[in-house]
Amino acid sequence: MAFNIIVGRNEEDKKKFGEKGTILLGRAYVKMGQTTSLSNYVYMDVIKAHVVFVVGKRGSGKSYTASVIAEGILDLPEEVSKNLAVIMLDTMGVFWTMKYPNEKDADLLEEWNLKPKGLEKIKVFTPFGKFEDAKSKGIPTDYPFSIKASELTGEDWRLAFELGASDSVTILIEKVLGDFAEQKREEYTLDHMIQAFEKEESFPTDVRNEAINKMRAAKRWGLFSDEGTKIDVLIKGGTVSILDMSAYATSEGGWGVKALVVGLICKKVFIERMISRQLEEVEAIKVGYSYFKLEEEIESKEKKPLVWFFVDEAHELLPSEGKTAATDALVTILREGRQPGISLLLITQQPGKVHSDVLTQSDIVIGHRLTAKRDIDALNAMMQSYLGDTLTGYLNTLPAEPGAAILLDDNSERLFPLRTRPKFSWHGGEAPTAIKYKRSANLGI
Repeated sequence: MAFNIIVGRNEEDKKKFGEKGTILLGRAYVKMGQTTSLSNYVYMDVIKAHVVFVVGKRGSGKSYTASVIAEGILDLPEEVSKNLAVIMLDTMGVFWTMKYPNEKDADLLEEWNLKPKGLEKIKVFTPFGKFEDAKSKGIPTDYPFSIKASELTGEDWRLAFELGASDSVTILIEKVLGDFAEQKREEYTLDHMIQAFEKEESFPTDVRNEAINKMRAAKRWGLFSDEGTKIDVLIKGGTVSILDMSAYATSEGGWGVKALVVGLICKKVFIERMISRQLEEVEAIKVGYSYFKLEEEIESKEKKPLVWFFVDEAHELLPSEGKTAATDALVTILREGRQPGISLLLITQQPGKVHSDVLTQSDIVIGHRLTAKRDIDALNAMMQSYLGDTLTGYLNTLPAEPGAAILLDDNSERLFPLRTRPKFSWHGGEAPTAIKYKRSANLGI
């Protein structure tokens, strides 16, 4: 009799929770002679903190796999899903489509005993300066998103503007922010910073003008407001919050803007979960409480949910060389996110260009097709001694079909060839085609 495989969970938790708090990821391949077929169902733990690394060349199914995990978390029983929140950085504007059912793959879903359905608890956030434009174009965004200028450090601005540490503009920004701190001025806007630059006569006019022009450019990003979006709005149990940053896909310095957002959100999430974790520990000491309560355990008051943070194009935000405004915050979660209960899911088509901490801290690796030598070598370095083969050897055994991947589970010290299950929500990451075909399904758009 076939048994279900659970990855990301140790033996103690398997005995304690069984399959509760896991999501269906796919089915493992089994090879009999020359025939490869699907066998055991593969489930993934999502109630403990993990670092999941999803890699593969363009079109291999990376974003599809990430979507499967996100919709799996959202589809858990309410008693579990309410304790989990998902934040997705959407760099290309494709994940909002999970609101709608995957009618085009209805036959394939039936083979997996699944049915097409859209996900209701998907909330799409668009930078507030781009919000109305997105709505006018028919994109189903839900809320505007913004940050406050006063939430950023001098280092954040330096990295966003790609300035050197000793650049005159960097020094001017640090000087003004230092003056604000001495004045105990905690709230200020871009206009306040511009006014301070204009009055800072100890710097040459050309330096002040350059700093002013950069802040005016920052105003055109449509990202800053006096209020800013509260982190509680994004961290909602049983909800996927999608930050649609596709408006910056082709703009100059677009990745700098995305890095600012990721870095700030990661810092806020980390602080929020550290505080919440301390309160959870106090209660656990008092009543022996387990976060994911068993039937015999007492009901507890509402807590901040554990957080899954999805980051696409991770090599842009967490590069192997240099740093971005998101690097320090992401590295902190990579190294220390387990204790406060923050999981990272990082997606990249270039694992050879990603920060070394990703390679050393990932406990679940899902590898789709790769061809570039640098990227294969990077993943080969992750192949633990207990596996006894190279990544290339395992990849070559995969069938040439969509969703085929290898999964390295460091918890069980095993590797599984598998096929990702089909999504029951619509996938927006497919490449367009020049040949159009008609669909009769009404998606309610």
